[in-house]
Amino acid sequence: MSFLRRIKAFLDRIYEAVMPGFFLNLKARYQAAGLILVLVLVWVASGLVIPPAKHEGAEASEPKTADMTPTVRVAALAPSERAATVTVRGRTQALHEVDVRAEVEGVVKAIHFDKGQKVRKGDVLCEIDVNDRGAKVEQMNAMVAQTGKELEVAKELYAQGFRSKTQLAQAQAAYEAAKAGASTMGIQLANTRIRAPWDGYVDDRYVDVGDYMRAGDKCEMVIAPEPFLAVGSVSEQEVGQISIGDPVTADLVTGERVAGKVRFVASRADTTTRTFRVEVELPNPDNKLRDGVSADIHIPVRKVQAVHISPGILVLDDSGAVGVRVVEGGVVRFVPVKPISEGPDGMWVTGVPGDAKIITVGQQYVTNGEKVKAMLDNPGARS
Repeated sequence: MSFLRRIKAFLDRIYEAVMPGFFLNLKARYQAAGLILVLVLVWVASGLVIPPAKHEGAEASEPKTADMTPTVRVAALAPSERAATVTVRGRTQALHEVDVRAEVEGVVKAIHFDKGQKVRKGDVLCEIDVNDRGAKVEQMNAMVAQTGKELEVAKELYAQGFRSKTQLAQAQAAYEAAKAGASTMGIQLANTRIRAPWDGYVDDRYVDVGDYMRAGDKCEMVIAPEPFLAVGSVSEQEVGQISIGDPVTADLVTGERVAGKVRFVASRADTTTRTFRVEVELPNPDNKLRDGVSADIHIPVRKVQAVHISPGILVLDDSGAVGVRVVEGGVVRFVPVKPISEGPDGMWVTGVPGDAKIITVGQQYVTNGEKVKAMLDNPGARS
C-alpha cells in the first residue's frame, strides 16, 4: 500500500506542475469534467488531421467514370406501298323500310304475318272488316248496269230524233258517275287488305285482332333485306377524296366484315357539324345484317409509302402531335406520323423516313436531342 501511495503522490505532483493554477483551484468534479472535454476534443481533432485508411481493393471496385448514356432498342423498318384509307365511324341502316299503314278505317279482322316472318310483295299483312263495303260495291255495280242501259236507249232515241243532245249528255254523265262510284267502292274494299309493298321481313307489328284502325294508323313495319346501307359522316378535308363507286370495307361491331361500294356523297355539309353524309351500299343476301349496328367504314383513297408499327411505340411531343422517336447519329429525334389504317396486328403510318431507325424500346425515357446508345433489333422486328 505504501508503494501505491508513493505512485499517487508522484502523479499528484506532476498533475499540479502541468495544470494551471486557476484549474487547480476548481472543485474536483469541475476538474474531472474539464479533463473529459479536453480528451474528446483531442479525439475529434485526430480524425480530421489523419485521414481514415482505405480498405484494400475498394478503389478498384469503384469505376473511375460512370457512363450515363441511356440505351434504347431500335428497328429499321422498310416502308412499302399502301392504300391510304379514310375511316368513318357510322352505322348500318336498311335502304328500304316502311311502316305499312291503313288507308280505310275499321276493326282489324286478321293478322297474317308476325315479327320476323318473311313476306312477298303483295302479301296481306293485316285485314280490316269490310262491313257494308261489299254491299255498296254491289249497289254501285247495279247502278253502272242501269245507267249503261239508259245510255244505250238515249243513244237510239237521239238517233231517231226523240232525244236532245243535252239529254244524251246527261245519260252519258250518269253512266260515268256510276262507274266512278263503283271504282271508288272497289278501291275501298280492296284497301281493307293491307299488303306488303315489297319482298322483305316483318320487323314490328303495331296492332292486334280486334283493334280499331283509322286511316293512317300503322299495321306492321316491313324491311327489305337487300341492299343494306352503312352511313357515316366525313370531314371537309376528306370529302373531296371520296367518289361514288369507290370500294369499301365495313367492319361491324358484331365482328362481321362486309365489302361494298360508295353509293352517295352529300354535296352539302351539315350546318351543325360541318360534315358530309356518306352512304355505302352493302350486300345482304343471307339477311345477316341488322339495322343500327355500329360500323367502321374503311374507304381506300390513294397509294402512299407507309411503315407497319405497333401502336405501343407512338409518343406525343410537347405540342401534342403524334409521332415516333428515331435515332440519327446517336441523337434522338421526334418524327410526326399520320396513321392511315389499323388492324389487330398493328397500324400503318406515313411520315417516317425510309432509312430511319425507330426506337421500339425506351422511347418514353428519352427526349428530343438526347444522346443515346442504339441496339438494333432483328430486321423487320416489330415491338
